[in-house]
Amino acid sequence: MPAAVTAANSTALQFAPLPFEDRKVLLAQFRPMLEHLERKTGNTFELKTLAEYESILDGLHEDRIDLAFLGPLPYILLTDEDDTFKPLVRFLNAEGKSQYRCVLARFGGQPAGLDEVGGAHLALTQPYSTCGYLATEHLLRDAGQTLRNTRYFYAGSHSESMLEVVRGHAMLGSAKSAIARQYRHLNIEIIAESPPLPGFLLVANPRTTTAKQRAAIRDALLSLQPLSRQADRALTESWGSNIRHGAIPADDAAYDPVRQLYRSLPDGIPEVKR
Repeated sequence: MPAAVTAANSTALQFAPLPFEDRKVLLAQFRPMLEHLERKTGNTFELKTLAEYESILDGLHEDRIDLAFLGPLPYILLTDEDDTFKPLVRFLNAEGKSQYRCVLARFGGQPAGLDEVGGAHLALTQPYSTCGYLATEHLLRDAGQTLRNTRYFYAGSHSESMLEVVRGHAMLGSAKSAIARQYRHLNIEIIAESPPLPGFLLVANPRTTTAKQRAAIRDALLSLQPLSRQADRALTESWGSNIRHGAIPADDAAYDPVRQLYRSLPDGIPEVKR
């Protein structure tokens, strides 16, 4: 059995991805990447699947997690509490971009606008998702509205948020633009879009990993160019869609726009207890 999924090993680096899928799916998406890193760095890795975003951030702060795959909002929450955490790489999407947009979408043909959300049901992704409460609140504020005047709920994922709109359970739903576009055949229509936001990243615990380990992991990922080299594309084709297209060096300052969005919320995000 690959080391990435063996029982706990005190010498193995503990890697935790965001819990945006169930455990079986997360293992399938991230195990091939960890096996590649084992071959290239000489380290061993154990994949830890945690059910809560909060548990990953706590695990990093309490030195029980060495590496984590995070989105922009969890990353800025982590570094607001401890700015010694630094990103190793930032992952690209299928178009070779390291940014994405959050959107609000409605069922096509419905007269649902941002100025009409008072009292309406809105489907959001997850509390710790950048495209959840955070981006949605700012899109609504631009239209003179706020989530506090709606009956918003969390659908659990970007896809489920769109499906809740299709099912008629929500007037609007939030999601990444790329995912919302996948539901156009179900009559999903985007009506508001955020500015570009920095993408997903790999972050290392500076207390439990060495500079040599961090450099080796970074170099192993940056050396891959699957969008332009066939051999690299063949290597990464079994990796999860969020990590298979390559990576670029990550800069903490690139996440300042997300920090500004979060800090501009006077009461934060109600369901985020940090």
